[in-house]
Amino acid sequence: MIVEIQFKNPLLKAFLADAEHLELYKQYCRTPNDCIKKMINDRFVQFYIRIRAVAYFSKIIHYTARHFDIERRKYDQRYVLNLDSTGNESKNGNNEGSITLKELIVDESATKSFYEQIEDDLEQHIQNPNLYKAIISLNERQKQILYLSFIINYSDTEISKKLNVTQQAITKSKNNALAKVRRMIDA
Repeated sequence: MIVEIQFKNPLLKAFLADAEHLELYKQYCRTPNDCIKKMINDRFVQFYIRIRAVAYFSKIIHYTARHFDIERRKYDQRYVLNLDSTGNESKNGNNEGSITLKELIVDESATKSFYEQIEDDLEQHIQNPNLYKAIISLNERQKQILYLSFIINYSDTEISKKLNVTQQAITKSKNNALAKVRRMIDA
């Protein structure tokens, strides 16, 4: 191809990559003419202006983004969310006996025991009344294993590590619980 052989300048290569520009160039090479030369020159000027505009806006966007990032980091460093500070710090820095902001955050999960959470979660996930009655009849350990297995999607090995028992004990307890649930639903 003529473009790759004759021109090493990437700008000219990009200009002549357009089929119309290449055709005009070929036409000028066959029959040199001031009219065609002027057309090629005008189109190259328009092409060059477009390239310069894109380069200009790219640099503007780049430097604006960098400036924004720098300003944002300065802001984040100035106004740090510090939960370990108290809301009413004294001027001499003595905060003894003050409550920190972290201590004011209420942990909803801390107010319920693990078993109460399991029962509440099981109630939310079971819609079938027969299945609900069967699950309620299980002991706490079986409910806990079914919750961890089917709602949290833990494997038997993960459950055994969490409850500090063997994996075989978990599997046996889970199978017994499922068998009991099946018997109650079928009854």
